[in-house]
Amino acid sequence: MQIKSALLISLSLIMLLTRGSHFSGINALPEASWMIFMVAGTLLPVWSFAWFMSLAVGIDAYAFTFGGVPGTCFSVAYGMLIPAYFSMWMAGRLAKPYLSSRFSGSAVFFGFAMGGTLICELISSGSFYLWSGNFQPTMVEFITRELQYAPAVFASSAYWAVAFIVVSALYRLYSQVKSPEALSH
Repeated sequence: MQIKSALLISLSLIMLLTRGSHFSGINALPEASWMIFMVAGTLLPVWSFAWFMSLAVGIDAYAFTFGGVPGTCFSVAYGMLIPAYFSMWMAGRLAKPYLSSRFSGSAVFFGFAMGGTLICELISSGSFYLWSGNFQPTMVEFITRELQYAPAVFASSAYWAVAFIVVSALYRLYSQVKSPEALSH
């Protein structure tokens, strides 16, 4: 249970540091929220979804109230972040059996990360595009905007997915070295 608490705290801190840089001012790290939901879905209990959703909303509320984020970012579409983030959390649940020390397991995990990112992007950006009141929605304009903005989203998810895969592999290696069987040889 101790490792899960450490993971919960670590992921919460990463979200605080990277979610729009509202608190930290760190702009060098890619935004990690989406992959945090996936990792939580993979390794943490069911209630972790509610925790990270609350943390994300709290950070955003601060940004809208005190952080200078324009009100155009907050609309009826904001509620669609729940199913968007849930798609990442479910991608983590589905990827869990594949998270192994094998390269193929890591590749499958990465595939689930990119698939979850696609669904999350379509839900979050699509709902904002349709319901924020900031656009005269057309499919051509939506696709044009996706081609412009989605690559950064996928790059961010890829960055954090690879970071998670590497940390997981290092943790498994450390656990193997620390195991009683390894120490007796």
